Amino acid sequence: MLKISGDEIQVTTGVSNLDNSIDTTNIWLNDILKQLQWQSKISAYQALRGTLHALRDRLPIEESAQLAAQLPLPLKGVYYDGWKPVGKPEKYSKVEFARKVHEQFDLDPDLDLGMIIRAVLRVMYNHMGAGELKDVRSNLPKDMWEWFPEEIRPAEK
Repeated sequence: MLKISGDEIQVTTGVSNLDNSIDTTNIWLNDILKQLQWQSKISAYQALRGTLHALRDRLPIEESAQLAAQLPLPLKGVYYDGWKPVGKPEKYSKVEFARKVHEQFDLDPDLDLGMIIRAVLRVMYNHMGAGELKDVRSNLPKDMWEWFPEEIRPAEK
């Protein structure tokens, strides 16, 4: 279905649940653009995909599935795309986690991977809330916790 509103053309499925999920996914991508002060929605998608895949492969299968359940429908497909649950979780380090995100950008040397991962986790927090992200964080090594929004980080002693 094609909607034309002023200068904007929008393609819809005609199925409200799908259209709403696509709209929500676009909101997430736009929020990543704002967080990173980027212009390219493709880059926002790469950041989101890379972070989701790195989380998916690092988390225990049950926690990985619980995280996926919180995602908008199109992002569930992105999340599970290419996933092989055998041998999960992969016990990789913070550096290896960042490298997995970096691979989405063809290893562009000019990227601040910590900033990218923080931005994606911030957007996930803004849309999913603290509960699931606290569970995700608790399943990762403590040196990765700095990437999570301060609202869900444990108080420093």
